[in-house]
Amino acid sequence: MGINPASQQTGGTTLNSMEVRQRGTIIDIDFPDSRIQVRATRIREDNDNARAEVQIWADLPIGDRYRNVRLVRDRLNMLAINEKNSLLMKLEEATADYPHFRWGSVINDAFDAIIDKHREGNEVVAMTGLENSPSRIFDLKPLWLKNVANLMWAKGGSSKSYFALLSCVMIDRGIKAMGLTARPGRALYLDWEEEEDIFRHRLLSVQKGLGIDDPFNSGILWKKMRGGLSNNIEEISRLVVDNDITFVVVDSVGPALGGSANDQEIVNRYFDDLGLLGITTLSIDHANKQGERTGTYEIFGSVYKYNRARQVYELRKVTQEDAEEFEAIFYHKKTNDLGVTSPTGFNVQFISQEVYNNSEGEYEKLLDMVKFDSLGIADADIEHLKGMSFRQLCYELVKDADAKGKDITVEDLAGKVAFIKNNSEGSVSIDVIERTLDNSKTMQVNNGRVQLIKSEEEAEWTA
Repeated sequence: MGINPASQQTGGTTLNSMEVRQRGTIIDIDFPDSRIQVRATRIREDNDNARAEVQIWADLPIGDRYRNVRLVRDRLNMLAINEKNSLLMKLEEATADYPHFRWGSVINDAFDAIIDKHREGNEVVAMTGLENSPSRIFDLKPLWLKNVANLMWAKGGSSKSYFALLSCVMIDRGIKAMGLTARPGRALYLDWEEEEDIFRHRLLSVQKGLGIDDPFNSGILWKKMRGGLSNNIEEISRLVVDNDITFVVVDSVGPALGGSANDQEIVNRYFDDLGLLGITTLSIDHANKQGERTGTYEIFGSVYKYNRARQVYELRKVTQEDAEEFEAIFYHKKTNDLGVTSPTGFNVQFISQEVYNNSEGEYEKLLDMVKFDSLGIADADIEHLKGMSFRQLCYELVKDADAKGKDITVEDLAGKVAFIKNNSEGSVSIDVIERTLDNSKTMQVNNGRVQLIKSEEEAEWTA
């Protein structure tokens, strides 16, 4: 015995309820009582036009079960009567065997809801119940804040893409390691730089290096990009919504801008588009070319990149460009609502193997895995430490001593800081160190020994 469609309605009329949801650039309307779904994308409004690409699905009873069928995909002006009537004719023709649908009411309600939601934008929220307000939280603690625009920049050859890949893998698998804690989620990698085979090889090498079970498979999505982010934001939004994406990587900002990195309007539009997605984003950017001459690197282009990003890290690498093992450190440059945190260091090892190439008739060295290990900043190359402030350097040296169960005096600290800053014993006085400690909220002097001020352990995800 088949399903009686009329039994799914109330008095044979239209709908009892309508659910409206906007995610990114997409507005979805669900009519649960009538088992109809409407999606509007590419919404544009000007003068007397409210154009959108509209798709409509319905669950059609076939035998003793329902089958979800897309009935229409059309681009039309939702305010134009003739276009609306044309759409109704298409729907009635597509469901001629199912006369219980009342398409006139469905379309009127859906179009009104789409237009209202599009004009409304983000909902107005009453600022009550502030005692329950959460702090900033992370998707990858302590690096990438959740649901905001994060930015990582470095000069060329610093392995930025590998660290972005590491972030994706840790989030995809919900990994906690190397001082990083990943909130489980789904990652999308938007790639303007490399091709699919390169990305696949890199992803496999990172997963093997992490010792992941079944490194040959991943939940990460990858998309080769052409043109600027703005020209692709509708498709990106669809991918985010349909695949429950929580973390997006943009590799890299230069081509994704679709224009000059010095143009304030273009930079603002880029971050506006990222904000439409409503999820965590990580943008990979490059250092300026002047640094190659001056030795002082800054982020390439407009200062508005710093202004618009909520969290900014500079990645620095020490060793030769093509070395198979190197140190890399994230320096926290900017945050909102939080204090700038201490640097986060890694030791990275590229492990290759000899593979026989049949076409060339010889062996060649190919990357097999990339291994990441945490690096105590106090143990890092002296070139990493020289650029740190006295306060940061003191904290890292005291933290290192504490982790090793050793005492460190003010005199010891002055000597170590002097050696790092000058690469020889010398010119940092005990008075300078004492003034640094007097103003510190993280260190204190107790019986001539410098100690960390230990607070209660933070919650896993909050800042």
